Amino acid sequence: MTNSGRYRIHGDCTVCGIHKNIFTSEDWMIKTHSKKELLEARERRQQTTFNRKAKRLGLKILNADEDTQACVKRCLRKEG
Repeated sequence: MTNSGRYRIHGDCTVCGIHKNIFTSEDWMIKTHSKKELLEARERRQQTTFNRKAKRLGLKILNADEDTQACVKRCLRKEG
């Protein structure tokens, strides 16, 4: 049990020697995820990455010179 009261299994890989840990429930059962849960998690990670990239690009546009900002506004008006 960890200091925070969570249960975990600790072991060392016999092949590479890396320390491995996994959190478990009170009855020491390891939860396995369904394919649907794994796909949803992958989609959330991809959306988070996309949002992060869009935010960086938005900040670059906000910090750009006036000509660049005017060009972006014209493009957005055409799309909208």
